[in-house]
Amino acid sequence: MNSKISKIFAIITLFIASSCSSDSPQEETEDVTIVGKWKLESRLVGGNEYDLSNCQQGGGVIFQENLEAKFIVQDNVGVEPDITQEGYEGCDYRYATYDYVVNENNEILYTIVEGEGLERNVDDAISIYDIEVLTNRNLRIKAIARSNVGTIENIENNRQEYDESEQVTLIYTKA
Repeated sequence: MNSKISKIFAIITLFIASSCSSDSPQEETEDVTIVGKWKLESRLVGGNEYDLSNCQQGGGVIFQENLEAKFIVQDNVGVEPDITQEGYEGCDYRYATYDYVVNENNEILYTIVEGEGLERNVDDAISIYDIEVLTNRNLRIKAIARSNVGTIENIENNRQEYDESEQVTLIYTKA
């Protein structure tokens, strides 16, 4: 009789466990990638929401598989090439193109501006972002530090942290 009760208890436990897992939505962490086109939804400066102008609302970023990021930014100075954003035809945009690297845990994003380093014989300026959210539909990155002297390999020795009041958080949705 004890073995029948044990089997029934095991079956009930298995049923409850399987029903709980089927009720919860599948985690969005499977096959999540930063690669793709992202539309800027909002921006925080120092943790406070920053009102985006009409033209800034047309901004975004395209992370390509070749590790090149094309930020779509409002063009106030007439720099080529000009691009058009659907719904924002009255605004002028351009690509700000940078190389990028994401660490193996999708926790840190580095954007690299070649030829912008401030020290002699150093070619790159590197911005460091904390990836606060990365799902198949949402991306939230916060600028936490920068380095104007060095490379990805030695960035920890040269990074300059942003004061919390200067940290810019960019919130995107998949376009």
